[in-house]
Amino acid sequence: MGQLLNEPVIAEHDPSGRLTAYRWRGDRYTVDGILKSYGARVYRVRVSGADGRAIVELGRDAGDWRLRHVFPA
Repeated sequence: MGQLLNEPVIAEHDPSGRLTAYRWRGDRYTVDGILKSYGARVYRVRVSGADGRAIVELGRDAGDWRLRHVFPA
């Protein structure tokens, strides 16, 4: 089961607007791929960072991104 967080993140995008990475609690996580999207506001993605790999669920609302859940990979 995932850990519910609902914390803001600082998102990084490529020139076309796709999410490429985000910063959370001082660490940077690279988005390796989108696994599933729930409409245009919630994305489940595979990420890698200093702590290894994980599956996370990110939500977007009016341009602000939030880390909603973290699942073990």
